Amino acid sequence: MKALYRIVNALLAAAIFPVALFLDFVIIKVSTTFLDAGIMETFTLKRIIDILMGKETPFGISLELGSTEFVWPEALDPAKGRLIVTAVCFVLAFVAALFIIVWSICSNKRIPVVIASVVGIASVIIMTTCFHSAASLLTEGIINVVDLFTSSWLISLVGELVLVDALAFAGFQNGMIIVFVCLLVWTGAFYLVEIGEPKEDKPAKKKHN
Repeated sequence: MKALYRIVNALLAAAIFPVALFLDFVIIKVSTTFLDAGIMETFTLKRIIDILMGKETPFGISLELGSTEFVWPEALDPAKGRLIVTAVCFVLAFVAALFIIVWSICSNKRIPVVIASVVGIASVIIMTTCFHSAASLLTEGIINVVDLFTSSWLISLVGELVLVDALAFAGFQNGMIIVFVCLLVWTGAFYLVEIGEPKEDKPAKKKHN
């Protein structure tokens, strides 16, 4: 039974990685002030990676990335702290899952698995809250979306016509929480099974004269 517990633990924790990679990661809706129409698209993390590598185009628009060097857009400074916390919590959730995999291979103890699962759930909740708070700066117009790509005042003026109506995590975060909750439920169920099992009587120690 203990071997089964550890195997299922490791498999559940490993599910975090495909969940984050292939489930819908972020949803964005963009519109203009002069047309009663908008474009909405959902991206998986894998698709975002493909876009950055030039294998795919968002909204059917080809992006020419002339340099691979990342430069932090100054327009994002108001959201910088929240985005950093989002990234840290995203990584922390993966670290918690990886810890559970390694721990399940090495040990039968369950308390560390419970703690890591709770840390994973807390990380995902904080990550989601911080990202949606940062995204609200775009959807409320506090940050001009065009300013993210250029500092030209003329293009920024044109950017006032572009609106980000929606920007949010699209569901992968719920999948991650479900995985961590399943780990907690599985561990709790294993505790209940052990409680219901009859305890073996320990052999009495022989007295030495």
